[in-house]
Amino acid sequence: MKKITTYSIQHHQKVFNLSSSKKDFFFIELGKNSLFNTEPRRSETYSISFLKEGEIISQAGLVKTKIKAPAIIALGPSVVRTVKETENSPKMEIIFFTDDYLLANRANVFYLMEFDFFENEELHSFGLTEIQAKKIERIFEMMKETICEKSFHEQEIIRSCIYILIHEINSFLQETKTSAQHQLEKLPAIVVNFKNLLKKEYHQNHTVQFYADKLNITPKHLSEIVKKQTGKTAGDWINESVILEAKVLLQNQIYSVAQISEFLNFSDQSVFGKFFKSNTGLTPLEYKKSIK
Repeated sequence: MKKITTYSIQHHQKVFNLSSSKKDFFFIELGKNSLFNTEPRRSETYSISFLKEGEIISQAGLVKTKIKAPAIIALGPSVVRTVKETENSPKMEIIFFTDDYLLANRANVFYLMEFDFFENEELHSFGLTEIQAKKIERIFEMMKETICEKSFHEQEIIRSCIYILIHEINSFLQETKTSAQHQLEKLPAIVVNFKNLLKKEYHQNHTVQFYADKLNITPKHLSEIVKKQTGKTAGDWINESVILEAKVLLQNQIYSVAQISEFLNFSDQSVFGKFFKSNTGLTPLEYKKSIK
């Protein structure tokens, strides 16, 4: 099992009851009758969301954030994400697009990699000032009008709007990013190194001992430092990472529980089942059936 299945752009269009005639991008508005998927997932698309009213709870990887309007949420394909509504009903607009569409006829195929807010879990969302929100609203309004009017140059106009959005977001983010980096710099190096190592190794290595050995400290010392700085032990971080990935994999009906257990490097399916149930209250099979 080499590849983790992601939601295709056609899947998203089906969820939102839209025509799948557009293969590379689509635009949606979410209001009172929204269709948020609260299960963790990945997507083959990039997305930029403009939260106009209300608030949502967004989780990118293990970073959970309550986001209040007006705000931007930018997500790349590799990010495991969940979105939940709060009592303050959100109103938002989203543009989904593939990298193939955006980068058509562009020499620099690594363009999107220049903007770390798509993949960085710490930077995927941020609030907007009134002036910034008005700028973003004008861009989204132009995209909406272009699609509604079925403009002859629809693809080119939408592509241009996305480029403008990306550069505006990058400009807005600089002050916010400086603040976020300052907070990150205040963390002990051991915590930063642990988180970076965890992102690379959690599929295969689930013990605090492994990470402590790599960082040349004792498991007890690692857990104490991580707990003090983040409020969660090293073991909690490891378990949450594995559970999040397991949930994404279990949503793919092609993979059996045994295959997922093997992919996540559990000694056998029974051990994986006990681990999953102790952390979620459901067996892997029960979870798999609940999301069909």
